[in-house]
Amino acid sequence: MEYDFSNEVIHKFHKRIGTNVKKIRTKKGLSQLELAYAMGNKSVSLISAAELANNGKKFNIEHLYKIATILEVDLVDFFKEDL
Repeated sequence: MEYDFSNEVIHKFHKRIGTNVKKIRTKKGLSQLELAYAMGNKSVSLISAAELANNGKKFNIEHLYKIATILEVDLVDFFKEDL
């Protein structure tokens, strides 16, 4: 069996995660700045770029763990296709 791990597929995967983080964050009423501060950052640049999967920026597992904890959601919610 062949698997498709092309750059396009991986980018779409990171884009889905970023989109889900943004959807959940906005639903919970947090700004990018508030989320960044809660994570211990003073800049929204990571949050902003990773939510859009721009310039190769993406959330790592530590970021996702912190965000899930702050937003009080299950970590797997960020990976769902139909959120």
